[in-house]
Amino acid sequence: MAAGDLVVFTGEMNGGRETRETLARQAGYVPHPNITKKVRLLVAADPDTLSGKARKARACNIPIVTPDAFGGMLR
Repeated sequence: MAAGDLVVFTGEMNGGRETRETLARQAGYVPHPNITKKVRLLVAADPDTLSGKARKARACNIPIVTPDAFGGMLR
C-alpha cells in the first residue's frame, strides 16, 4: 500500500471505527465509505463477514484484513 490509497472500514471495532480511520489518515491512507475498484484494502471487524462491502471486495479481489492486522501494517 502507498500514501493516498483508499481504505474502507466495516463492522464494529474495538476503539471505534473513527479511531481506525484517523490512524489511516495519519499513515497517509484515505478512508473511503464504499468499495470501488479503486479501493486497495477492506478492514473488517469480522473478515469472514457476508456484508455487502465484504462481498463486493471479494468480487473485486480486494484484500480483507482484521483491525489488528491493519494496525500491524501501520507499525
